[in-house]
Order: sequence, then structure tokens, then C-alpha cells
Amino acid sequence: MMIVLFLLFASLASAKTVLVVTADASDFILAAGGSISAMVAGGDRAILVRVTNDDKDSWRVPPEETASRTKAEVEQAAKILGITQVHSLGYRADELGGVSPTEIRDRILFYIRLLKPDVLFIPNPYAEYDEVLDRFYTGLAAEEARQAAALPNFQLPFAKVGLQPHVTRELYYYAQPFDPRRREAESTATFTPQPKVVSIASTFDKKLRAAQALKTINYSMAMRIRQRLEDTGRKLPLLETVDDAAVNKLVEINVRKLSEIAAKDSPYKQAEEFMYAGPEFQVPQKLR
Repeated sequence: MMIVLFLLFASLASAKTVLVVTADASDFILAAGGSISAMVAGGDRAILVRVTNDDKDSWRVPPEETASRTKAEVEQAAKILGITQVHSLGYRADELGGVSPTEIRDRILFYIRLLKPDVLFIPNPYAEYDEVLDRFYTGLAAEEARQAAALPNFQLPFAKVGLQPHVTRELYYYAQPFDPRRREAESTATFTPQPKVVSIASTFDKKLRAAQALKTINYSMAMRIRQRLEDTGRKLPLLETVDDAAVNKLVEINVRKLSEIAAKDSPYKQAEEFMYAGPEFQVPQKLR
């Protein structure tokens, strides 16, 4: 009995808090959902901060209804992955370019000091070939929030209500694997985040179900693909009838192919890839 209790307390002591920041409902699932789910399965606690409301990502549905639907769907998707809380900041999708970067930074900074995460997942603002600019703005704001959260002279009023400076030891930059240069380190191994490939074989099914839970976004994707094909005189047999079965199959193909691309040249069949800044990031070897 004592051994069991010891192992239980040791497990609780080693459990980490994982804070996931995403610009939109689908990006964190497609780029990092399997890895996040694996951390939860290992005993960690995961919390999501979603910056935009995805109000434009639908097919012939008004923005307000779209925002309401996608909020419910992303909460269901997060639950599938094991994420315990979802905080939606509510900015309009595709309009972050008109929002103060400092405002977004400070709202994310608030959650970092409140939740004191050990691990932070953020969109990689340095990824090329991603046309969703909200991910760029969110990634930059989250990166700066992580740095600012550790410095006492940022947001002094937070300290007055007990939100003290906090250092997040591990940082994962995530992006869907479109950029052929995505695995290149920018400089030396010590001073830049390094490529990291994570197997998601054990959590692939959860990732897929989470992605399929975004029904409004997925239906919009399917209809836009079919429209583009029709406009150029082409057809896709899968989308001749756009129903739940066809949309879910389209999502499965997308999720499976992304995981195979990320696993290329690795020992894994299904993977996700990151630029990773761990506890030794920016610490020279002689000081470790």
C-alpha cells in the first residue's frame, strides 16, 4: 500500500501543466493534437487558449451562428484530446492584423501567470507557406508573452492580485508541415529552437476524432474544395455528395497525410513535428 501511494504522489509531482495557444479551432489539432493528447495520457493537464472565434469559417452560415457553432465544436474536440479547459478570447477571425499585438500578448501573458504552465505550445510565427495570418500574429504575441511573463516589470498590476512572474521551461512551436525548410535550425544548436519529431501512433485516433468534431469548419472546407474543382472543370468522386461520411473521410485523408509527411525520414509511421526550446535552450554547454 505504501509503495502504491508513493508511486501515486511521485506521478502527481511529475505531472506538468500544458498551455496550448491557438489562433483558430483547427490549427492546434492538425499540427499538435496527437502530442498534446499523449501528454494528457501520461498524466499531464492541458488547457487551451483560442484567440479568434472562427466566425468566417463556414459555408453559407451567418458569422454569429458560425462563431457559436465553432465554439461548441472546438470545446468538444478539446475534450476528445483530454484538454480540461478552453478559454476563447473572441477576436474576429482574419482580423488580428488590426488588433494591437501588445493587447494580444498581455491577454496570453495573463493566462501564463495564472496557470503557471510547465509546457507551452504556440503557433510557429516563422513558418513559411502558411497563408493564415492570424497564426502569425498569434504566434508572435504568444512568443513575446512567454518572455514577458518571466519579467516582473511587465504588467505590474498583475502582481498586485497575486499573479507573479513565471518562467515556462518548455516551448513547442507548431505548424502544419507545408514548409520544406521547416526542420532547419536557424543558427547554432544552443541558441535556436531545434527540430523535434514526436510519434503520435498511440493517439492518432483521438486526433482524428477531434479533427472530425469541427463539423462546421470541415463542411466549409469540403464545399470550397468542390467549388474550386467545379470552377476549373474538375470533379472529386468523394465530394459528389457532400454528406457527413464524405466530409469525415476527407478529414481523415488530410490528418493521415499530414502525419505521414511529418514522419518522413523518422522511425515513425505517424508523427508531428515542432521547433522545440527545452530547459537547456539558450544555456551554453559550459553552464549546464
